[in-house]
Amino acid sequence: MSFHFEPIDFDDFHRVDLPARLAAGNGALAAADLDGVEPIAFRLTDGRAYTYVPLGRGVEVRPGDATAATVVELDEAVWSDFAYELRTCFGLLYADLLAFPRGGFEGLLRWEPAIRCMFDGRTLYDPGAVADLDLGRSFTLDDTDEELRRYLDRAGFLHVRGVFTAGEIDGLRSEVERLRAAATPDDGRSWWATQADGSPVCCRLIYLPLMSATIAALGDDARLRRIAALAGTPLQPTIDCLDGFSVVMKHPEVVEGLSDLPWHRDCGLGGHPVLCPGLQIGIQLDAASAATGQLHMLAGSHACSSHQLDPGDEAQLPAVAIDTAPGDVTVHYGHVLHAAPPPTGGGPGRRALYVSFVRPETLAYIGPGHGYNDVLFERDGAVHSVEEVLS
Repeated sequence: MSFHFEPIDFDDFHRVDLPARLAAGNGALAAADLDGVEPIAFRLTDGRAYTYVPLGRGVEVRPGDATAATVVELDEAVWSDFAYELRTCFGLLYADLLAFPRGGFEGLLRWEPAIRCMFDGRTLYDPGAVADLDLGRSFTLDDTDEELRRYLDRAGFLHVRGVFTAGEIDGLRSEVERLRAAATPDDGRSWWATQADGSPVCCRLIYLPLMSATIAALGDDARLRRIAALAGTPLQPTIDCLDGFSVVMKHPEVVEGLSDLPWHRDCGLGGHPVLCPGLQIGIQLDAASAATGQLHMLAGSHACSSHQLDPGDEAQLPAVAIDTAPGDVTVHYGHVLHAAPPPTGGGPGRRALYVSFVRPETLAYIGPGHGYNDVLFERDGAVHSVEEVLS
């Protein structure tokens, strides 16, 4: 299998294809999320435009953009990428590929989950679907693959205790610290942030297999291969693309940069049809808690569309803050909604080494040295938060 995305004709899609999808049920799926939401239009740079209008139990597509509260302007090739979900609204924003003659980014952000319902028939998130799940459950490798797979398929994530020994973790910590000491803000293989006192800190290292044979060998670790096989489709490690394996390093009092990740998906900049299903396996090098900046997961969000969560929203949802010990691993599908908020303690924060697995055809399509996160560096070589990009 290989990926091939033919350009989508803007007019044919809106006059023929999309109305048929809406009539077949996608319109009702989207309308459930659009009560009280004002129309949005997509306008090409040559002036052609179509407006999406919520109509109670469906959505109507109308030519032009005169009645739209938000007008998104972009060229036809970029719009085609958006339609395929090769770029999301966030991917377009970071790449500076869209303009808003009317309204703003917030309008597109509000509409995007409904647009995925309209275009692809992907359902909206239903927290009740995991109401019966024990969200505090963890596992060990003594549990059967069937038990692990059943939970992963429902929740979209796993916490597996005691996968790596204390000696193995000590070795990985030493290797990570060696690479961190060599990192510089302009090396293209690290992310940096700024703390309240103005000091720069390295918050992420990427492409670690290209710099460390020890870390590269994790792609063939029998324990991690067993976990990757839970996806039910053959997956391969991302040695030299898609950021390779990476390590996240949490720091207190970060005031600038993308160190503390808000609720997001790993395909949140684009590439969902290419990247998913894929698994991220996080080897916990330190204890994870609220004080050190633990990982949060929204249970069951890996198989649907959902809105971005604001701070505090998770209190009303089946969101899980995962406490881990060194040597534990977390496992999550790239499409599950997850977050890494700032540490509440004074430091040091946790470190976690992520070993990524995707389909072989994904590796062939992306190619060495490339990834969807590359767009984060395109403005000035630094990795910024969405708020910084919008300001």
